[in-house]
Amino acid sequence: MFPAFVFAKSPNDVEYDEQWYLDMISAPEAWDIETGDSSVVIAVLDTGVDLNHPDLVGNIWVNTGEVAGNGIDDDHNGFIDDVNGWDFIDSDNTPVPDVSSGANEDAISHGTVISGLIAAVGNNQEGVAGVMWNASIMSVRMLDKTGSGNSVDARNAIDYAVASGADVINLSFSGTTNDPALRKAVMNAYNNGVVVVSALGNDGVSVNSNPVYPACYKDGDDDWVIGVAASDSSDQHSLFSNYGSNCVDLSAPGEYMYGLHYYDPSGGFTQMYMDGWSGTSVASPIVAGAAGLLLSKYPYLSPADVRNILKLSVDPMSLSGVYRGQFGAGRLNIKKALVMAGQFPHQEDEIVPVQTQIAGIMTGDYIKSPSFPSVYYIDESGGRRVFLDVNSYFTWSTTFADIKTVTDDELALFDFSGLMLPKYGVVLVKIQSDSSVYYLERGNDSLVPVLRRIGSEDVAVEMFGENWSDYVIDIEPTFFTKFELGQSIDEAFAVDTSIMKTREQLSNLAK
Repeated sequence: MFPAFVFAKSPNDVEYDEQWYLDMISAPEAWDIETGDSSVVIAVLDTGVDLNHPDLVGNIWVNTGEVAGNGIDDDHNGFIDDVNGWDFIDSDNTPVPDVSSGANEDAISHGTVISGLIAAVGNNQEGVAGVMWNASIMSVRMLDKTGSGNSVDARNAIDYAVASGADVINLSFSGTTNDPALRKAVMNAYNNGVVVVSALGNDGVSVNSNPVYPACYKDGDDDWVIGVAASDSSDQHSLFSNYGSNCVDLSAPGEYMYGLHYYDPSGGFTQMYMDGWSGTSVASPIVAGAAGLLLSKYPYLSPADVRNILKLSVDPMSLSGVYRGQFGAGRLNIKKALVMAGQFPHQEDEIVPVQTQIAGIMTGDYIKSPSFPSVYYIDESGGRRVFLDVNSYFTWSTTFADIKTVTDDELALFDFSGLMLPKYGVVLVKIQSDSSVYYLERGNDSLVPVLRRIGSEDVAVEMFGENWSDYVIDIEPTFFTKFELGQSIDEAFAVDTSIMKTREQLSNLAK
């Protein structure tokens, strides 16, 4: 009798042999267990993605809530026709690279190579295979044609990805500015069940003394971001890679990677694939793809579960001297990660509706858990909506005593269903960069007020009195897209000012 041989699954992609790094991370053995799932959404926040690349087009995310090209915000998320994602550089619905004059050649292809490393269509007899053969890549453009960006676009892009249903966010960029608003966006993503993976940067320095963001965002033991350093084909650290025990979770191959290239023969871009991609920016998507494979097989895993599984299943690296212990737990091994994930406890068959699972929590309740500062409202679907800030909370309640405390595990049982906006009729709102003031009117959804711009100060005085400006609170610009938009108020009409609250009253309630 012949012994029973078990062969690892290899794809039939014609240039698969160029992808040396896939064997190193045991991807073929992992594919015997899982090759990915189109239901897993990976948001690529980068320079834009070649949405029509032949080896990627089959794995591009489609927003089923939008009707393409009709000029209408069908899903009411504030972004018109965002069928495949959004471009925060040009503020439009075409999140593709900018190839105009002055564009950096690497920047043009950067988002595309990142996407291909994660999820180039596998086993399709075309080009290369991604870590995931099947996935949904959401393109969110927040880096310009030179590869530069800012924290405002980054945090708006993260908020968009979270609200649009991303399961994993890949951030192949880094900076040294610690923006509190970007930190909050990363925290919000993590708290809402999204795995965030980030590159460590390519300056060859220790992030213990020179922290980089968003990779180094955390709060004590809550490590919100999986920080990725780069390794080479000998399992040694890449000389260009940043390192440090404070922010690096694990390493992944990041030198001389073979991947996709922006492809448009009619525009002079005739190369479909390219060798020589190096940097922590190409190590990060390898880990993001691994996280996607874990969620494809075990969708109930939390971001903390994913991080811990990836760190516990690594292979050792050849490190010495000052680098020992500074490149994370080790080098990624996807097959070991999938095997370990299967050992994590989960009683999926015993899940029951959330409102019968947690005694005393009903629609209309305000809840929080001990480990997180956010307060949530339980809506009619049994989901949790997070309050924008303390002012928004006190447009609905008059005391912190209304908030019920649940455990962290219980909080995770409630699906995240959106933002909790200020209550209609209670305050007026504006953004700091604009003098326009808006009245909040009840909409079709009582939790999504309609914004109506007040046409003049005379109208404001007639409706709300001489001290009308006392009712005005500021809202961050990115959240204005979450309201419905109504017609301007050019003629005064009667309103119930007895239910309105001034900034001073809101402040006193918070004390």
